[in-house]
Amino acid sequence: MIRRAPRLLLLFCDDSTLIFCSRLAGLLIEADRSAQITFAAYAPESALSDRQLRQYMPKGDYEILDTAGLKSALMDGQYDAILTSRVFRSLDRMLSDPLYRQKAGRARVVSFLGGLDFSPGRGMRNRRHCDVVYLFPRAICKSFRKSYVQPATEGMAEWPAVGFGHPAFLMPKSPPAATLNPAGDIYFFAQALSPSTARARMHMLAVMAAIARRNPDRNVWIKLRHLPDENTRHLHREQHDYPGLAAARTDLPPNLRLTARTMTQALSNASLGITCTSTAAIDLVREGVPAMVHLDYPDTTLDPLVGPMRRLFTGSNLIKPLEDILNLRFDAPDPDWLADIFCARELGSDVLAMIAGGPAKKADRIGA
Repeated sequence: MIRRAPRLLLLFCDDSTLIFCSRLAGLLIEADRSAQITFAAYAPESALSDRQLRQYMPKGDYEILDTAGLKSALMDGQYDAILTSRVFRSLDRMLSDPLYRQKAGRARVVSFLGGLDFSPGRGMRNRRHCDVVYLFPRAICKSFRKSYVQPATEGMAEWPAVGFGHPAFLMPKSPPAATLNPAGDIYFFAQALSPSTARARMHMLAVMAAIARRNPDRNVWIKLRHLPDENTRHLHREQHDYPGLAAARTDLPPNLRLTARTMTQALSNASLGITCTSTAAIDLVREGVPAMVHLDYPDTTLDPLVGPMRRLFTGSNLIKPLEDILNLRFDAPDPDWLADIFCARELGSDVLAMIAGGPAKKADRIGA
C-alpha cells in the first residue's frame, strides 16, 4: 500500500484527453486531498490550440513530455501511477516489453476508455498491456477479463486489473427534470465526425433552426466541438463545420447561435440537450439535464458511428424520432441502462485503491 501521498501523472494531448484529465483530477483530489497530481502534455501527439489551453489550463501548470520524457516518467520512480485515456504507441511498446513491465519501481499505468467506445475490440486490445484498465459498460469489463487478463500463477497477481467506470460516466445525483426549465437554454452538441456528410449536417442545422423558431423566447445553441481552425492534427478531423454551413444561410432565426464555450459552461444553463453520436449525451444524463439522441438524419448508412451509438443507447429511452425532437418530447433514462453504463461517484477512491494494489469497491466489481 502507498503510505505517503500518491504521486500521479495525468497525460493529455488534445481537448478530449485534457477534459478527461481535468475531471479525473477533481475526483482524485476529492478522494485524497494530499494527492500530488501533475498534468503532462505528450508533445509528439499534441493537437491543442492556444484557446483550448487557456480554457482548460489557464495557469499553464503542466509538464511537456517527449518520448524520452514519457519513458523517464514511467521508469524512474518519480510517479506511483500514470493515468491516461489514450495509450500512446510509445507507452504501449514499453509496457509490452517484459524488461520494462517487470522492473521494480516503475509507475503503474491506469488506462480509461476515451469516451463512448464504438470499437470495443480495438479499445480492449490497445489497453491489454496496462496495469489497470477501466472500462464500461459492464459487459465490456467481462469481455476484457475473459480475453486479456491472465490467470494468477505461482502466487503472482492477475494482470491487468479491471475496473468499471469513467470520470464522465458518474451515476447522476438526481433524476432529470420532468419538465423543461423555462429559463434554461436548448443546446445541440456537435460531434467532430458525425453526422459525416454535408447534407446530414445541414439537416441538423435545419432541425435546430426549426426548434428556435418554435421557441422564440429561448436561446438555442449549437455547441461546437471546436472552432474550424482548431484540431487540425486531432485524431478526429471535422468536415463540413457548422460555422461554415451557418454562414451560407440567410434564414436562420436570431435566437439560434453558435458557441465554443466549455461543456461545464453549457451545462450550467442548459434545460435540454440534443445530440447525435456524441459523449455529450452522457454528460447531460450525469448532470440531470434532459437529453435526446437523434439518429434519423440523412445518410445514416454512410455514418459508421450511428450503428454503435444505437446499440449503446438501445433501451436508454433517449433515442427519439424527429417528431419528438422538434416537439421537445423527452423521457427520463431507463434505470437498468443507467446501472450498466454509469459508475459510482466514488470513482476517485476506487482508482486510488487500484493504484495501491487494493481491491476494487464491491459496488464496482465485475458482475456486481
